[in-house]
Amino acid sequence: MRSAARNAPCPCGSGRRFKGCCEPILGGEAAPSPEALMRSRYTAYATGAVRHLLRTTHPDGPHFRSDERTWAEELRNYCGLIDFVGLEVHEAAEAGEVGTVRFTAHFVHGGQGGAIEEHSRFRRVEGRWLYLDGEGGAPAP
Repeated sequence: MRSAARNAPCPCGSGRRFKGCCEPILGGEAAPSPEALMRSRYTAYATGAVRHLLRTTHPDGPHFRSDERTWAEELRNYCGLIDFVGLEVHEAAEAGEVGTVRFTAHFVHGGQGGAIEEHSRFRRVEGRWLYLDGEGGAPAP
């Protein structure tokens, strides 16, 4: 896991500073778009911001767990094992309360590089975007 200094480039690769990009969303602000939420979730995995991952996962999605304590521990362990080193957003769209983002997340695990390619789906619930599910990629806790 890496830390994110407020004035450093955001881990999500947007080119903006962390304090003006993912930090406010990690702090609880609503993401303005599915892409912004996906970028903030990538940053959460990269920095170990587990609470953000818990609160931005749709309860109908396959990754949601009702046992939040166990789920949080699984996420902490996962974030500690994987070093996320880059993000490419290929396309993002939204139509009403549904959004999609296709991306590639690059990582290092056990000294070996790899990538997760996913086409994610998001749903807006009470004005907040939530991660629902994705095709491709790798299972995350």
